[in-house]
Amino acid sequence: MTKPLSVLLIEDSEDDAILLSLELQRGGYQPDINRVDTIEGLCNALKHNEWDVIITDHSLPGFGSELALRMVRETELDIPIIIVSGSIGEEAAVKAMKAGASDYIMKDNMARLSPAIERELRDAVVRRQQREAEKTIRHLAFYDPLTQLPNRRLLIDRLEHALLTSARSKQYGALLYLDMDHFKNINDTKGHHYGDILLKQVATRLKTSVREEDTVARLGGDEFVVILENQDQCPDHAAIQAKLVGDKIVTALSQPFSLNEHEYFSSCSIGIALFHGEKSQLDNLLTQADTSMYEAKKSGRNTLRFFDPTMQQALEERVAMENALRQAICKQQFQLYYQLQVDSQSRPLGVEALIRWIHPDKGLISPADFIPLAEETGLIEPIGQWVLETACTQIKAWEKCPFRKQLTIAVNVSAIQFIQHNFVTLVKNAVEQAGIVGSKLKLELTESIVLRNVDDAIAKMDQLNAFGFALSLDDFGTGYSSLSYLKQLPFTEIKIDRSFIDRAPTNSNDAFLIQIMISMGQQFGMGVVAEGIETKQQLELLKSLNCKAFQGYLFAKPMMIYDLEAILDTYLDTY
Repeated sequence: MTKPLSVLLIEDSEDDAILLSLELQRGGYQPDINRVDTIEGLCNALKHNEWDVIITDHSLPGFGSELALRMVRETELDIPIIIVSGSIGEEAAVKAMKAGASDYIMKDNMARLSPAIERELRDAVVRRQQREAEKTIRHLAFYDPLTQLPNRRLLIDRLEHALLTSARSKQYGALLYLDMDHFKNINDTKGHHYGDILLKQVATRLKTSVREEDTVARLGGDEFVVILENQDQCPDHAAIQAKLVGDKIVTALSQPFSLNEHEYFSSCSIGIALFHGEKSQLDNLLTQADTSMYEAKKSGRNTLRFFDPTMQQALEERVAMENALRQAICKQQFQLYYQLQVDSQSRPLGVEALIRWIHPDKGLISPADFIPLAEETGLIEPIGQWVLETACTQIKAWEKCPFRKQLTIAVNVSAIQFIQHNFVTLVKNAVEQAGIVGSKLKLELTESIVLRNVDDAIAKMDQLNAFGFALSLDDFGTGYSSLSYLKQLPFTEIKIDRSFIDRAPTNSNDAFLIQIMISMGQQFGMGVVAEGIETKQQLELLKSLNCKAFQGYLFAKPMMIYDLEAILDTYLDTY
C-alpha cells in the first residue's frame, strides 16, 4: 500500500527528478513533487506550502544545498532535508550535516533514499510530540487550566515587568484585586461544576472589560487580578482611569450569568492599589490591593475601594460632584452672571457671560470647581449649549430697550464644544431660535483650542464669521504661537490676559508686551480688550497705550442680570 509524500525538490535536472520519483515509488511512496531550481522558487514554496521532506541537489548553478539549508533554518520549519548528489566530498557532507541536513545520499546508491525518508519522518513525529508535550508543560506551569488565564507565577512575572516599565516611562499603573461576592453559595447549592462554569464566564467578561495589553490573571478560587499599565503620570488621573475600569468590571459582573439552564446573579468586590516604578514593592502591592478589596466587601460588596484612603475620599467626592452636576443640568441649577466691558469713557460696550452653579446645599459654586469635571465627563456639551441659548435669549430681551440693544454678549467656548462636528450648526440654531442677529453674540476661544487642529479650526471660524458671529481670542499672550498664528486665524478681537495687566504698571517688560499686542491687533484690524483691570493705575497705563476696551473689577464684578441692568440704568441716566 503506497503512502502519500509531499516533496519539495531542489533540482535543475528534470531527468533526475523523474528518476527520483521512480525511486520513491519503488520505496512504497506516492510522491507529490514540486521541483524548484531558483532562490525565488524556494522562497515561494516555503511560504505557501507544507512539505513532508525537502530533497536538494548539493550544487546547482548559483544555488546549492548550503543556501537552501540556511533559508529553511531561517523559517524555523521542522522539515527533514536530505541531500542527493552525484558528487559530494566527505568534508562537504559533514559541513552540510552540521548545518542541518538530515542525511546525504549519493545518486549511485538511491536505494538508501526511501529508508532514510521513513526514518526522518518517524523522528519528525517524535520531535513534534516532544514539542507539544513541552508546550503543554509550559502552559500548565503558567496558565490556569480552568479559565486559561495567567496563573500566579505568570502574574508575578508580568507584574515585575510592569514595575520596570513604569520606572522607565514615569507613568502610574494599577493593580486590581477582585473577589466574587458569596461565591461559596453557588458551590454549596448547585455544586462545583456550576461554580467552574461561572468562573469561566467571569474570566471572559474580565478580558473584554480591559485593553488587550492589560493582564487578567486568576490567583485561585474566585480571586482574580488585573494589571493596568501606562495609565498616567499624574496619580489623580491614573486613579480616575483605574476607577473607570473597575466600575466597568463591577457592572459587567453584576449582569446575569447563564449556568446551563439556570440564570444566576452575582457581583464582585475590587481593591485597587496604584504603583509607580520599582519603588512599589511587589509583595506590598498585592497586600495593599487585597486589603482594599476586603474594605470593599465591608462597605457592602459590589463596589471598589482604593488602598490610599485620601485617594479614595477624593474619588468619592469626585463621583458625588459628577452626580450633583448631572442633577444640576436636569434641575436647571445654573445661572449666568455678567461682567461689563466698557470703552475708554467707561461706557458699556457689552458683557461677558460667566456661568455659576447655585447648589441647593453648598450655595454658589465657582466654575473653576466644576468646569474641569464637566469637560472630563462630557457634560460640558449640554452645559455649554445652555449657556449659548440663555445668552441668545438675553440678547433678544435687550432688543426692547434702545440703550441695551447695542450690547454684545461674549460666551466662552470649551475645547470639547468646539471640536464637535456640528458646533457651527448648534450656534447658528441657537441664534435663529432666539431671533437675533449673529453680530450680537461673541464667541471666546483660547489659543490652545484652535491650535489643536488649525485647518479644522480655520474652516469652522470662517463659517462662523460668514454668519456674522464675532470671534475673540481669549487669554492672548499666554500661549506659545500667538504671534505666528494670529495672522492666519480669522479672529475679530483679542483679549489681553490679566497676567500682563497685573504687573504692567511696575514692570516695563509687561507694559512693552501689551503695547506690541495692541499694535498688532489694530494692525490686523482686530478689536483689543484688556481684562482683569482692578486699579486706576492699570487703566491709565492702558489708555496711554491706545487700548480702547476694558473689563475688570474696577468697573464691575460679575453679577446677576437684575444687578447688571440696574447698573446699566445708571449709565442711561448719565449718557
